[in-house]
Amino acid sequence: MKFLLTILFSISLMLAFGQSSAQNNPKSDSLDINLRPVYDIDSNRYEVIKIGNQYWFKENLKTTHYRDTTRISGGLDDTAWSSTKSGAYAAYENNPKNISKYGLLYNGYAVVTGKLCPIGWHIPSDKEWRDLEQFLGLAASELERTGERGNIAPKLKTGTGWNPSSFTGDNSSGFGILPAGSRIPNGEFTTMGQYGNFWTYTVYDDRYGLLYLWNHHVHYNTDAVGRIYTLANNGYSCRCIKDQNPK
Repeated sequence: MKFLLTILFSISLMLAFGQSSAQNNPKSDSLDINLRPVYDIDSNRYEVIKIGNQYWFKENLKTTHYRDTTRISGGLDDTAWSSTKSGAYAAYENNPKNISKYGLLYNGYAVVTGKLCPIGWHIPSDKEWRDLEQFLGLAASELERTGERGNIAPKLKTGTGWNPSSFTGDNSSGFGILPAGSRIPNGEFTTMGQYGNFWTYTVYDDRYGLLYLWNHHVHYNTDAVGRIYTLANNGYSCRCIKDQNPK
């Protein structure tokens, strides 16, 4: 009996010590509940990564429904894609086989609904993208420039999957951008293997019936990260970022 009590006491000490050590080690990924996988309304699973003070999806968004269960328009032909002013998505070249690797391409009208990401997450603002870029080493003087900036793209791009180039990625940030291409306003699919384009929800202009949003992109043949504004009838990839104060 005394031997059994000794063993139980030793086990309780080990458990208490383990808890104490874990509580004093906030860098342990296993303790960070924000790094648990997240599921969208379609039950697609996304790994999460922390970069600086931000939490991001590690994969491009794939949902075909807004988080309020409303279905997003998909399968639009070129004419419908060009003319719509409602949210829409497309698989690259309308091929479902591209979805698992590259995610879906969404137009800007889907982005500005504010309902693409799961509850507690959102499409990042232009500033949140710039915060990410600054953390990865983009000079403060270049952050708000339009066009190609800096040389941090290798940290964001995967090491494989891009068109051949001397400007390769090492994905040292873990963000893992793939060249998912885009769907341009006339409905054409283009630049897979060359570009990874990402919407922000930040509006550049919304006059004369035309909506423009800021987007950020990387290219296979440069180390720069681009920041431009484009028409909402383009189809780009989307990543979700965690709300700072989720409700």
